[in-house]
Amino acid sequence: MVITVQCNARHWSVLDPQAHDATRYARGAEAFDVAAARALEHYRRTGQRSTVRVEALGSTVDALHVGD
Repeated sequence: MVITVQCNARHWSVLDPQAHDATRYARGAEAFDVAAARALEHYRRTGQRSTVRVEALGSTVDALHVGD
């Protein structure tokens, strides 16, 4: 599963494929912490690898991998 932390117009969103809508945050660090916690929970619950991807300023990086 890939959870994306995305910056648009100075607002940060967490895009979780298991959630029905994006959650917005004022700070990127807060959004990243939430995404990391969701990735860890997904791995604990399913045993499947999770990735947190950050998209900002036209660039994308996989910032965290949880699991094998």
